[in-house]
Amino acid sequence: MIKFQCEFCFQEYNVRDDRAGQTLKCKSCGQKMRVPSGDDDLLDDLYEEDEEVYQRSSRPARKQKPSSGSKKKQTSKSSNSPVAIVVGICAFGLAFFVSYFLVRSLMGGGKPEQVVQQEPQEVIPEEAQPASAPAAAPAEAQEKSNAPPEQTPDSKPQAKQKPAPVNATPNPPSQPQQQWTSLVDPPLITADWPESSRLKIDLKNAEEELVVPSSSSPVVAVHYKNRNLHHFEIWNLATEKKIGELTFTPPREWLILSPKFKLSVDGKYLLAQILERDTNIPKLICWDTTSGKIISEMEIDAPRTVISLYEICGDQWAFVQLIRNEDNKFKTILKRWDLKTGKLDKEVEIKSTEFASHSYAISPGGHYLVTNASNKIFFYDLQTLKLLTQQELDGSYLDPRAKYYSLSTVNFSTDGKELGLLLTQSGQTEVWIINLKDGQPERKFQVAGNLSEQFREPSYSGNNLELTPSGKSFLLYGALLVDRQTQRSVWLFQPPPNVIIRRPLYLTPHYLFAGTDSALKDAQGRLKRNRKPQLVTVPLPEKQITDSLAAYQSQSDTLLGSGTKVSIDINVGAIKFGKADEVKEVLQEVLQERLEADGLEVAADQPLVFQMEYQEQEGNKLQMSKRTRPSAGNPLGRTPTGETLQTTAAAFKLSWIDKPSKRTLWSKQVLVNPRFLILRNATEQAAREQMFEGLQNRLMGELIPYYIPKEKGLSRLPGETPLPE
Repeated sequence: MIKFQCEFCFQEYNVRDDRAGQTLKCKSCGQKMRVPSGDDDLLDDLYEEDEEVYQRSSRPARKQKPSSGSKKKQTSKSSNSPVAIVVGICAFGLAFFVSYFLVRSLMGGGKPEQVVQQEPQEVIPEEAQPASAPAAAPAEAQEKSNAPPEQTPDSKPQAKQKPAPVNATPNPPSQPQQQWTSLVDPPLITADWPESSRLKIDLKNAEEELVVPSSSSPVVAVHYKNRNLHHFEIWNLATEKKIGELTFTPPREWLILSPKFKLSVDGKYLLAQILERDTNIPKLICWDTTSGKIISEMEIDAPRTVISLYEICGDQWAFVQLIRNEDNKFKTILKRWDLKTGKLDKEVEIKSTEFASHSYAISPGGHYLVTNASNKIFFYDLQTLKLLTQQELDGSYLDPRAKYYSLSTVNFSTDGKELGLLLTQSGQTEVWIINLKDGQPERKFQVAGNLSEQFREPSYSGNNLELTPSGKSFLLYGALLVDRQTQRSVWLFQPPPNVIIRRPLYLTPHYLFAGTDSALKDAQGRLKRNRKPQLVTVPLPEKQITDSLAAYQSQSDTLLGSGTKVSIDINVGAIKFGKADEVKEVLQEVLQERLEADGLEVAADQPLVFQMEYQEQEGNKLQMSKRTRPSAGNPLGRTPTGETLQTTAAAFKLSWIDKPSKRTLWSKQVLVNPRFLILRNATEQAAREQMFEGLQNRLMGELIPYYIPKEKGLSRLPGETPLPE
């Protein structure tokens, strides 16, 4: 038997010797992993097994007879038995394991968002990875572009599972839970935010993202870089004052590794991870930003030790997660240092499967860390570095009808009293809140469809779930504001045009900070010159949301509101590899279910009409590639074949139309044009079918107004605010 671990979440596997040598997908986190050597039988078995999971998605079943090819596929699938995956002991090959983590450190691995961008072969969206993720197909198509690839599931969903009511009572735990001890951890610094701000910070020549503390804080560092010169300005956004400054040029013997810099919650300490070129010894260097001087150097471990994660916690401590090789056995170690003295305080060995460096959050006071590994939640005490407790998602959280689930994001509230979870299960997007005083979870938001599909292009580089400091709402994917009391989507922050990657938004109780001039090219694709990016404030529409929600709940005189009878009108234009009447029938079913989920009643010949105009056209021409053995020069294991594949794009327009007055109340145009596909049978027809399946899932989570007032002083819900260009 071959025993090995996933390099991302450290899930252990045990497979037969003849199953070695393949690049697989971890059934826990969905990331790529590799068995040391062998053939591809296990890849096929995992793919066929997981394909059944994908056939239970969040859209209505298509009313058409299966093709002869699909019948053969079902027959073949039924004859295969699932591969038993047994938890084993970590016994990786020394050379592969060390080389992988060294390459990952040099490439800047760490954040979940960064891993996805660097490894576009992942087929499952970060917020929609099932517990059993399908293995990648033999042939793949990827657009020649610098933009982050779109990732589309390669399977055909069947009948939709009806979601449980939003306020449904959580399922009883499947096993006894550990006794909960309060993990409430108030912030070390309480910011006194003003009701409005006109602060502007120059971001020209600054790095793309600000350096922010790992815990709740009003402090940020703007990093300006000119060749080898590093300059930092430390700002307190609440007081609107610059509180520190630091400039240094690293010595030639330093290799600064990624993630590069960390900032303490008070802005006083700046921490960097380096590797000494001559000795290969990893170190942490700490500066005092008020004096600009190095105050401590911390030698992390033996040469070539891999640092998976490091952060500042509390008011003067730093901790590190590292992988140590002892007698060809790899151990996961946590260490803690005093920033002021550079002295090692504690060292603890932990289980690699219980601490994921790619998905974690630190409490506002810096005392606790929560991490998500294998869809389990682990709580660590950063003072003792020991595991306090853990929770299984399939106990208190999941609908028993859910066929797959994925916990993508965890995040603490600003006051340290709650923990938010962004969860996808069987095509639904949910937000759960854990009360950190008693450990009780409660579902606070639920919507049919995978919301990540709506906000993937342009992708968001910040945290996908943030609980607002006011406690009234939370922000999803840096775009969608959800009211906690009504559990309704209430506002949308639209990114500027021509942006490839959306920069993080920084929330305060009354406004948010956003970066301007974030598009590198104009609408014609020409490089923009004389850019003057700034960090500016954008007011939160608190009064508009409050007044409009009150009117919606009172069911006052409206054009569109709860219980309104509406009709659906679908116009289908040009279609590739399909029939217009079949496409119309499928879209009719999807849209009816989508509108009924918002409390609307669909009936014939109503004065208010929801209209969809749909057509297909040639999409991106994608470059074909195949899997090969990963190497230092090709860590993703991708080899272009020189062939291309023509895809199909779908253009559609959604509108609310008042039929008597022929007035358009709202409209939205969308182009679905795949940039990345994984196909077992890479044909133009297969590419079109996969696009159409993804489009149906997108429509289930599409943001469509559910409230349109007659009164001019009220706002449509969800409302919209364009972010500054």
